[in-house]
Amino acid sequence: MGSNDLPPPHVPSHYLPVTNTFLQVGGSLWTICYILLTRESFKSRTYGMPLFALAFNFAWELVYAFFVAEAPLERIVFGIWCLLDCGMVYGIFLYGANEWAHAPVIAKNLGKGFGVLVLYCVFGHWAFAKYWIDNEVGKKEGKFYFGKVGPDTTELGFWTAAAAQAYLSAASLVQLSVRRHTGGVSWGIWASRTAGSIIGLYLNYAWMWYFWNEAHVYFMSPLGIFLWGTGLACDLIYPFVFAHFKKTERVLPDGSKVAGRPEFSSGRKGR
Repeated sequence: MGSNDLPPPHVPSHYLPVTNTFLQVGGSLWTICYILLTRESFKSRTYGMPLFALAFNFAWELVYAFFVAEAPLERIVFGIWCLLDCGMVYGIFLYGANEWAHAPVIAKNLGKGFGVLVLYCVFGHWAFAKYWIDNEVGKKEGKFYFGKVGPDTTELGFWTAAAAQAYLSAASLVQLSVRRHTGGVSWGIWASRTAGSIIGLYLNYAWMWYFWNEAHVYFMSPLGIFLWGTGLACDLIYPFVFAHFKKTERVLPDGSKVAGRPEFSSGRKGR
């Protein structure tokens, strides 16, 4: 999204190459993050991405791969992410119940519940994108959609991605604090996720806002700052909490992890 933009004359010629580079680097880091999440899921026998965050991301990638994205490369990238999501989803079906031993009803129906969440999120993303496109929201000169000036899908991408990132970052921090162990996650996952978001989302849109301000004022709007500020703050706090529980957790013979304090080591507790 945004790859077919035609910026006005006052925008420097290096604007598009740089923003495309930010997207490619950020997307590559997120691809690495997805691979590491799947690997860690099988290694520590749990899931790393919070349930609703994964359902929301999976649905976002499905809708944008098959409905919103126009450029072949965009569709391919979203399609690759959808395939990688399947590995994380498989980890939930295999090991998700381990984190819900304290809630047998949820543990028993975790797979069905997750499926409902994905369908719910697919409908939500599709409905929002359809409204945006049908009503040509954000229409402005230089922003093309399927060959003509139309809805600004770059802005659509910002609001949906920033909302997804804010929730994912906050939920990941909460999940870590509730579990009190690092099962399903690692330093590499945090680093690739955080760097991917900073480069591919925050830095990319900051670049667009700075050099083509009138088309990207939303990035520095109060709501925009709230969303990307929330995600960034949670991601910067995360490594300190991670390091704390990394020191106190216990690794069981099967590779799974439990909280190190006695009152938490008798059972696995999560979300």
